Amino acid sequence: MKKLILSLSIVASTVTFGQISEGGYPTTFKKTISGELIETKIDYEVKKLQKPKLSQIIAEDFDASVKGEMYRIGVLKPTSISFTNSGTWKTLPNGDKIWQLGIRVPGATALSLYFAQEVKIPEGGKLHAYNQNHSQYIGAYTYNTPSFRAMEMIEGELITLEYYMPVGSSEFPVIEISNVGYFYRGVEDRIAAFRDGQPAYQLKAEACQVDVACSEITGWEEQRDAVVRYTIVSGNSIGTCTASVINNTANDCKPYILTANHCGEPTTSSELSNDVFYFNYQRSTCSPGNTNVYNGAQSQTMSGASLKASSELGTAPGSSTISGADFALFELNSAIPSSYNPFYAGWNRSTTSSISGVGIHHPAGSEKKISTYTSSLVSATYNGGWSGAHWRVYWSATNNGHGVTEGGSSGSPLFNQNGLIVGHLSGGSSYCAQTGAPDLYGKIDKAWESEGNNANQRLKPWLDPTGSGVTSLNGSYTPCFNGGGNSGPCTASASHSQGCDEYIENVSLNTINKTSGCNNYSDYTATSTTLAKGQSYTLTLTPFASGQSGGAYNNDEIAAWIDWNNDGDYSDAGEQIGYVIVAAGWSSVFNFTVPNTATLGSLKLRTRLSFQPDDGPISPCGVTIWGEVEDYTVIISEAGAANSVDERLLNTINIYPNPTNNIFTLDLGSNNENVKSIEVTDLTGREIISYTNASSKSIIDLTQEPSGIYLVKINSSLGNFTKKVIKF
Repeated sequence: MKKLILSLSIVASTVTFGQISEGGYPTTFKKTISGELIETKIDYEVKKLQKPKLSQIIAEDFDASVKGEMYRIGVLKPTSISFTNSGTWKTLPNGDKIWQLGIRVPGATALSLYFAQEVKIPEGGKLHAYNQNHSQYIGAYTYNTPSFRAMEMIEGELITLEYYMPVGSSEFPVIEISNVGYFYRGVEDRIAAFRDGQPAYQLKAEACQVDVACSEITGWEEQRDAVVRYTIVSGNSIGTCTASVINNTANDCKPYILTANHCGEPTTSSELSNDVFYFNYQRSTCSPGNTNVYNGAQSQTMSGASLKASSELGTAPGSSTISGADFALFELNSAIPSSYNPFYAGWNRSTTSSISGVGIHHPAGSEKKISTYTSSLVSATYNGGWSGAHWRVYWSATNNGHGVTEGGSSGSPLFNQNGLIVGHLSGGSSYCAQTGAPDLYGKIDKAWESEGNNANQRLKPWLDPTGSGVTSLNGSYTPCFNGGGNSGPCTASASHSQGCDEYIENVSLNTINKTSGCNNYSDYTATSTTLAKGQSYTLTLTPFASGQSGGAYNNDEIAAWIDWNNDGDYSDAGEQIGYVIVAAGWSSVFNFTVPNTATLGSLKLRTRLSFQPDDGPISPCGVTIWGEVEDYTVIISEAGAANSVDERLLNTINIYPNPTNNIFTLDLGSNNENVKSIEVTDLTGREIISYTNASSKSIIDLTQEPSGIYLVKINSSLGNFTKKVIKF
């Protein structure tokens, strides 16, 4: 269903796209009637570069591991190859032209390209890159592609560039290759699915590590979506570390990335131009012991960033073997596509120790893992450095292993019991043979404003641009408006599928029993049932997929949410009421209890089915390739008082304009006598205005307030509820 066939000999494989490309296959790949892809054979120039001396590299890596330095996975091969001095041209029968160039480095596990200046593609042109057996291809990069100077890794020892030039075009692209990245470790699982007719590589993460597809991720799915793997160019070395997408008090989805300073020790933005960031690089199924072959490069990429602040630019005393709190903050060169489903993680800069939580990371460059701690963090000093600048953590055994950290985990976030980042990994001594040893994470508290007086030495100017002074901030999915929990307004137009190979055939809950076909998005909110606070219910979602046992494809995900506080999102605690990934023994029968804190009146129930390998982790919002979204209404009543809710107030309250520039009207209609009080606050809980004896219409002035999300809290005899107002 979701796999294409690629290669000269028609061999089944998986494709990957990245770097915010436009998709599509290279011009020389032709599609057959059956949907298979074959290549039009064209002979072209192949440049061969000398293989590096691996014995020397391995010796250097051992020395670096003892010193706790960046985990190296590749080296640069300097070159001077350009569009104008290399490659082969061919004119097609219709007048279009194709330029191709191959670059081979014997023995490489994977190759990547680094450019002397930003790649520029004229209008109408298309650039692709692919591996030798044509099972992996990336692109098209076009006139509309965000600028880049680095290309993600391609499997094998041969990488081919292909440029399409339409008939009538006379402008050439700017393609100047200054270095070829030669990868020799730390990429095996990512590229294993693209190897043709060869044994799969041995995965590199240690056997005790725990996949984020395992049960340990339950409750930490948002935090998982904030973690990225990235590759760093430092000198002639290519290293890998882990980082996290992080939120700021403006709640504006600014693409900030938090990591460790020792991952390259950046001092200028130019040093980040060759960094490549890999999103959603994770398994779709749990593999205890990490013994199963990784089932494909399910990730998206971006390249290039600007440096905002780092410990390398700080002036903290006693830096010793590591600078200050060992932090670095980047801003990606362009916005993160919503299709990547990034979670902008929240943070806590309190000096209070976290009592439990997790670390999520990419050990040895492998797919994403989770480590769990159940004892309080302890203030510590890293390797004789800045006193008390780190948190010491001891990891705990869990159902599917005993997560620790490895080289490549550096820079990864440490989350507290509330899912907020409190630190970033500097190093430590834990590994699978020594699970009782500790690791140390640089404190957000110390990196906040203690390393120097300049903006480039502190986190504060970037993560609290509004000057709110808050000590903690919740995370958010796109569009980041709510900043307090998490996905923002989740509209029907922004939540649907593009295809209907599988869909939700039946929804059964209390008095709801709805059977339907697929409409990508279905608005069944006219179908409702009444649920009482404190009562337990069973929701059954029946999927349909033609020809599939059990009615769904393996790795389909099915989930349901109820917006308990009626704030327009489904990301607050407890709002996901059911989840399953289709595998052996799966069931989409979900049991849940209506919380006593639920808002009275009409709330929205959202159900969704999607295909994890293509669509990424399931989310209540956003557009997917496969599956379906269906919305229903649940009416919340007091315990034991079914159908007692008077909905007159809920149906007549109106706020306009919303969004607003400064002033909005709160219109209570004819039911103002039912309202006891009204309070307007910002997301931190700071009161803007409050009053009783409300009139039917009130004018609320936010002129003196910064842009962001504000909450209108209405206390009435018919129930209490909250509405959001967005100020631009």
